[in-house]
Parts: sequence; C-alpha cells; structure tokens
Amino acid sequence: MGRYGKIELIPEEEALKNPALLTAKMSWVGHLIVALFLLGWSVAFPAFLAMNDLFSTGGSLFGMVFVSFIWFICSATVLICTLVGLVFLSSALAAMKKSNWTLRAVPEGLYLKLRHYSDYRLNAADPIVAFIPAREIRRMRFMRQKTRMIGDKDIPEDKHLQNEQWLNVALYGNDLAPIETALNEERRRKTSTWIKGVTSRAKGADIKFLPDSGGIRIDWTTRKTRLTPSMTAAEAILDGIYRTQTDEAEEEAPLLTLSKEAQDDRLREMVRRGDAIGATALAREIHGLSLTDAHQYVKSL
Repeated sequence: MGRYGKIELIPEEEALKNPALLTAKMSWVGHLIVALFLLGWSVAFPAFLAMNDLFSTGGSLFGMVFVSFIWFICSATVLICTLVGLVFLSSALAAMKKSNWTLRAVPEGLYLKLRHYSDYRLNAADPIVAFIPAREIRRMRFMRQKTRMIGDKDIPEDKHLQNEQWLNVALYGNDLAPIETALNEERRRKTSTWIKGVTSRAKGADIKFLPDSGGIRIDWTTRKTRLTPSMTAAEAILDGIYRTQTDEAEEEAPLLTLSKEAQDDRLREMVRRGDAIGATALAREIHGLSLTDAHQYVKSL
C-alpha cells in the first residue's frame, strides 16, 4: 500500500492484545443523561397530572372531553419520551462496553476500528480493524474549525457556528482502497434490532477518506460524534509518538463579504470533508439558486 509497510485488516480481538497508549472512544455520558431525563419525564408527567386532579371528569360532558384530551396528550408524551429514552439508553449502554473504541495508538502504529460501537452484536471475528504501521504515517494533523450552520438569514451568523474537531492521518501511500472496501463491506452487514426477525444495516465508523491527499479523517467532535479523551489530551499523547501538527482553521467569516473564489474554496472544503449537503444548502443561500441548480453548481467545483 505504501512506501514502507502494509496496512493489515485484523479482527478486533487481535488488536486488543497490544496495550494502547491512547484509546479514543465514543462518550456515553451525554446519551445517558438524555435517557434518564426522558425516562424520568415519562413517569413524572402523568404523576404531575394525577396530583393536580386533571384526570377527574367532574361528572360533566365537558369534563369527559377534557379528560379524554388530557389522556391523549399524556399517552402520546409518555410513549414518545419512553421510546426515545430507550434509544438513548441503548446507545449509552453500548458505549459502556469494551468494544466501544475507534482509535488505539501504540508505538508500532495505529489501530483504526471500522465498526460502529452500537453494532457490537456483529461477529467479533470479522476483520474490521485496520492496523496502520507507524512508518506508514507521514503526518497527523489535529483540525479545529467553527462551521457555519444554515438558518434564518436575519439571525447573526455567530449564532450558527458549530464547533468541529477531527484528526487527519496522512499516509505515504495514497491507495486507500483496502480500508475503504472493508468499511463499505461493514456498512453492508446486517445487524439485529429490538424487533425479533428484523435487521438493519450496520452503521460503520465515522471516518472519511481523502484520496487527493492520501489521508483518513477521523471525526472527533461533530454533531454526531464526541470522542473521549478530549482532542487536547489526545494531541499531548500522540505528539510524543508520531509527527503531529495542529491547525486552527479560520472561523467562518461572513460569506457574502468574501470574493467568489473564496466562497467557492469554502464550498470545496465542505465537500472534501464529506458535507456535500451543507455545501449545497450554502450555495443556495449565497447565490439564490434552486436546489437542483445548487447541487449542479457544487458538483461543478
């Protein structure tokens, strides 16, 4: 694959045999807090209504209609809070398992897991870990950027900024096909659901491939991902093992004040990071295009 060594695909059990200097994994704290809040609310809400006698009809027709309405609202609220709470609780419990990790750093190289932490029920013997030898790593770059979120134009742009952090691993070789093929195979696997006999597709790890630079992007903190430890702590550890570099990406300047070339550069960067949908929405906002025209415009960049 590269100039010096070969990237191998191995089972997770083999990767766990080597003690890691750093293990990056999905945080379970936030999901657990949300789960406890929703499940607690599904109990507290009907209890609150009962304590205030809102389930009492009072013997009148109006009272019966009112109580029926309250029962409907209460039942719908409890059902929604319970289902969503169970989803978050399941995610938190999955994140507490030993199989929850994305990146393991050892002196010999990096172990990159291609399986999503929530798909722990799949066969552990599958070759879903890519081992990248240290001599294959050209540079590791920690990236931090505030990405503008799309919304109401009347709201100041600083209200739309989303903090994102990710790690770019640049390799000496630029043939990422073996890892990309393994990740696509992982996402085609079938995993069981709560409903017996019903399966869904595996999610796969939150990583992206950068074929132009021969690198891999590992999402650290985004809208869907929050890895622990913090990027600052990870940087301090990895800096002593590999060649690392920190880039503070410029905050999103008001796009309408930039030149067309700078605006196009911003859109290309979003596409390169895998956010083609966001780039299309941004192109619509900048140039006043329709959805189809904005999609074609982004593709032409």
